[in-house]
Amino acid sequence: MFDPDDAIARRIPAENGRVGTPTSRRKFLLMMLASAGGAMLSGCGGGGGTQAVGSVGKATSDPSPASQAVVSVPETVPETVASSSNASTLFYGMNGHMAYGNGIYKSMSAAEQLAILKDLGVTNYRCDIAGSVMSQVLADALTGAFAGSGVSILPVLNPFSAGWDCTSSEAAAYTLGYDLGVNCARPLKGLVTHIECGNELDVPLKIGGDGSLSSDWNPAYWPSFRGALRGMIDGVKSIDSSIKCGVNVGIPMAYRALQMLWNGVSPDGSAAGVSGAATLRWDFTSYHWYKSSGDIQCGGRFNACVDVLQVLKDSFGVPIWLTEWGWAGSGDTQQSAADYVTKALKQYRSIKDKYDIESVMMYCLIDPNYGLIQMDGKSKNAAYAAFRDFVAANPV
Repeated sequence: MFDPDDAIARRIPAENGRVGTPTSRRKFLLMMLASAGGAMLSGCGGGGGTQAVGSVGKATSDPSPASQAVVSVPETVPETVASSSNASTLFYGMNGHMAYGNGIYKSMSAAEQLAILKDLGVTNYRCDIAGSVMSQVLADALTGAFAGSGVSILPVLNPFSAGWDCTSSEAAAYTLGYDLGVNCARPLKGLVTHIECGNELDVPLKIGGDGSLSSDWNPAYWPSFRGALRGMIDGVKSIDSSIKCGVNVGIPMAYRALQMLWNGVSPDGSAAGVSGAATLRWDFTSYHWYKSSGDIQCGGRFNACVDVLQVLKDSFGVPIWLTEWGWAGSGDTQQSAADYVTKALKQYRSIKDKYDIESVMMYCLIDPNYGLIQMDGKSKNAAYAAFRDFVAANPV
């Protein structure tokens, strides 16, 4: 048995690297994105700021990379290779926060982050953005240090920090999502092949159960949830229709929420929900799964054994990306975290073809509880070597 919310338990790292008070991962990311220039929001993502719906132009402060290095990185960057969107080149992924306006990711240049990624064997780097200024940070990296490196960047759009409020109307949420998609995709046109639309927007909507039933979801908030996702996809596609868009959930057993969106079903308190809403389509299904949630091929409560990956494959028929996975944070020791990294990578590599898994992206490059590297940017945890050594020995 597992707690479906346990996988999103986090602690806030202060700017000096000390651990702050417990929070959810969504609130942690919201805080960090807000510190990049936006207002801190409350509740389900809105109500705390004065930013108008659809306006995302002030999401960050000056995004220019720092000119002075403050961290140690591998001494040399391996010889670059031509970039490719082929699925095999995307498999070994990593999360980071390159576009943040302060902290270690701000002080570490794109070239320094790339050097670490290359040392690890990572070929796909997931970075969150909430507006055009943050998007430009990624664009600058892709036309600069990352150009021809063989490392792709997956931008993930964060509506929470763009002012999304789950109590808003579907029309208002759509407008916000559309503008966010447009503003973020414009600087990245021709530079990225995939964009993830939203990050764990389902979390404030769950009202019961484990997320596997329609009745587990809040009927009042659902239209805003659906609207924001529709808007982001449409906004991105309006700039570059060739960009593949993905949608994720943060609750471990929330595949039902994705099925409802795909099939035009809305929650109404019943186990099945009510049909008749607009359907939603995406190009790849992204999902989050942490050690605390158990085995993704045998997940569920009360001795259930649900093959979540099979459900995703059968329900949508599009490639699967695990855009966040990792150990149980501060609940793990250095050794148990390293052991889990090896175990998870071995499992995911062995089943990638069975389920059409294109990328598995560990959380996180630098983080006090979930990172391969501590917040000083220098101290490598045991899991760093575990990740690097597995990838080196098991190419795809």
